[in-house]
Parts: sequence; C-alpha cells; structure tokens
Amino acid sequence: MKLHRIILVALSSFFFALFPVAQAAELALPSGDLIAPVIEHTPIKKDIYTGEQIDIKATVTDNVGVKNVILFYRDADTVEFKRLKMNRDLDSFIYTAQLAATDSPGLEYYIQATDLAGNTLLFGYSFSPLTIAVVPVAVDNIAATDNSDTNAAAAATPAVEEKKKSGISKWVWIGLGVVAAGAALSGGGGNNSDPPPTTGSLTISGPTP
Repeated sequence: MKLHRIILVALSSFFFALFPVAQAAELALPSGDLIAPVIEHTPIKKDIYTGEQIDIKATVTDNVGVKNVILFYRDADTVEFKRLKMNRDLDSFIYTAQLAATDSPGLEYYIQATDLAGNTLLFGYSFSPLTIAVVPVAVDNIAATDNSDTNAAAAATPAVEEKKKSGISKWVWIGLGVVAAGAALSGGGGNNSDPPPTTGSLTISGPTP
C-alpha cells in the first residue's frame, strides 16, 4: 500500500508540475491559419500633377479574413513614412486610399495587409518602395492660353473697326447723293427763260448703320 501511495503522489506531483508548461506551450503554438493575405496591386505609372488627387487601390483577399490594410507613404525628399488606413469598398475586396500630390518630386509608398490570425504580407518595402512621379503645373501653358485669348481679341478688334468705318462711309455717300440731287432739281439757277422747277420727291435708301 505504501508503494502505491508513493507512486500516486509522484504521478500527481509530476502532472501538476507539467500542466503550466503544457499550457504555456499551447499558447505559444501558432493558430491553425498560417496563410498570409494576398495583395494584388497595379503600380501607378503615369505622372501626377501637383495638387492632383491620387487613388491608390489594392485587392486584398485571405482564406479566413482580412484584419486591416495599411498604406505607408512619404514624399520622395523625406525619410519617415506616414500611415494611412485603406478603406474597403462595399461588396468587394478592393481597398482604397486617397492622397493629394504635393510639390515634392514624387511619392513613395508600400502596402501592408494583415489577416485575423496576424499573418502579414507586404507589397513593396520601406527600403524599396513603389514610386509615383509628381510633375509641377506648367506656368508656360497657362501663359500661352492667356496670350491666345488676347491675340484672338486683338484680331477681332480691326474687323469691328472696319465694320464701323464701312458703315460711316456709306452714310457719307448717301449725303453726297442728296446734295447732288438737290442741285439737279434746282436747275442751275442762272437761266430765267427755263420753266420753274416742279415739285417732286426723291427717295434715297441705304443700309441701317
């Protein structure tokens, strides 16, 4: 009996001694989800003008569920990355973040996706980020547009003035015609033997100025 008790006490002590170790080992073991999310993204190749809004989109999927998608970005002439949460579009797996291009020579960014089990995947890296070229708005184009408008107005001005001069010259010719007609009706005024002039009317028409 004493031997049985000794064995029983020994087994009990061994069990209680190993229980915390087994529990800690269980907590340390990873969960059953060992698959990281999948990120699909098309880098932006076209140039972006200063002040223009940039929509950065990525399609993120996971075998269980996506916890969050973070955009890390910075101006090309800075060191620190900023964080911006990408929002999921309704009824899709597309995540979007909106940025406004500054006057820096470009933007650099990368995307991080984390699933519910804590698995993480990166698209781009902090030491090798994706880049977007930022182009300042061309002042010469604005000046050229203003000059073209000015030239068009200047070209239209002589035509208007020519039309005005043309209208005035017509009235001058009409006035001269009236004077000539009056002189013809007066009959010269120097010969008394000629019959007196008869009354009549003269109609002169011309374009409305």
